[in-house]
Amino acid sequence: REVGLLDADYAAGLIRSASDYLIRQVGEDGSFVYGYYPRFDNEIENYNIVRHASTIWSLLCRYRMDPDEELAEVIERTIGYLLTQVVSDGEGRDYLYEEKDDEIKLGGCGVAVIALTEYMDVFQNDKYLEECRRLGRGILSMLDQETGEYVHVLNRDFTLREAFRTVYYDGEATFALCRLYGLTGEREWLDAACSAVDHFIEADYTGYRDHWVAYTMNEITRYVTDRPDYFAFALQNAQRNLQEIYERDTTYHTYLELLMATFEIYDRLVTGGASVEGFDLEMFLRTIYERADRMLNGYFYPETAMYMENPQRILNTFMVRHDGYRVRIDDVQHNIGGFYLYWKNYDRLAEYGMLDCRG
Repeated sequence: REVGLLDADYAAGLIRSASDYLIRQVGEDGSFVYGYYPRFDNEIENYNIVRHASTIWSLLCRYRMDPDEELAEVIERTIGYLLTQVVSDGEGRDYLYEEKDDEIKLGGCGVAVIALTEYMDVFQNDKYLEECRRLGRGILSMLDQETGEYVHVLNRDFTLREAFRTVYYDGEATFALCRLYGLTGEREWLDAACSAVDHFIEADYTGYRDHWVAYTMNEITRYVTDRPDYFAFALQNAQRNLQEIYERDTTYHTYLELLMATFEIYDRLVTGGASVEGFDLEMFLRTIYERADRMLNGYFYPETAMYMENPQRILNTFMVRHDGYRVRIDDVQHNIGGFYLYWKNYDRLAEYGMLDCRG
């Protein structure tokens, strides 16, 4: 297969076909079919409510591209299921509860807020505003604002289970706080987010190559414009890792999200007249195109799907080739997230010279 130019139209086609797959996975109760190992058409169990929440974001990206009443109903259903998994501590704080593990994950609270704030932005209403505030207070209860550090996992009775599990929870929670500030203008959310970001900088989170940190920095620098260290850290989060990201042989879908969130920051700086010294724009643009192109290795074109047990089920969606061609809702979600930002910013990428920088 020769793709030729991976332009905005091509990316849009990928987003539409992959989101169509997700839509087909939504059941009457609003939950998704979690995924498949398609070589033998085996369904993946072990449902994860955190990944459910983040997958709602993908459907909202599709709705932004193609507003549709049937899709709106599907999105409402998935949010309805999400809200059945929210628990309250009786003191005005809510948390997303992972029933199968009997625990509360910081990242789950974060992505729930991200999904709900994105919904309200897309549909221009405040339907879930109070729920977001309650979830936000839950996040604050897991943050030490003096140090900017979070605890990651609570028991169902809200006692501590694990202080640390995965660095991704930090970015998810902080991005959520930024989104809450953007929605409400209430300073407590931004102050808390700044505390966490200060910790990201002090602890040098650039080493984690974390797309959630990139999303956080893209959001917080819209509001905090007088902190040069925030912008420097945001750009360094990509630049420090460009060579490794460029050379990564697997599709590694979150890398495109990291790069595209960083591109939006770079574009705002340049558009605002700032001088961005020491940033390797040519390598940055080359890496963006390389990652987008590499991600096509994780797309179920017919000539790959035909070798699976049930090709029609997984045709024209995304998979993880190096894990048995796994198709899981979060795999599809991250691919859609990266390609959505690529599609959205394609004209600007071209204006900066991305097509001349291709390897």
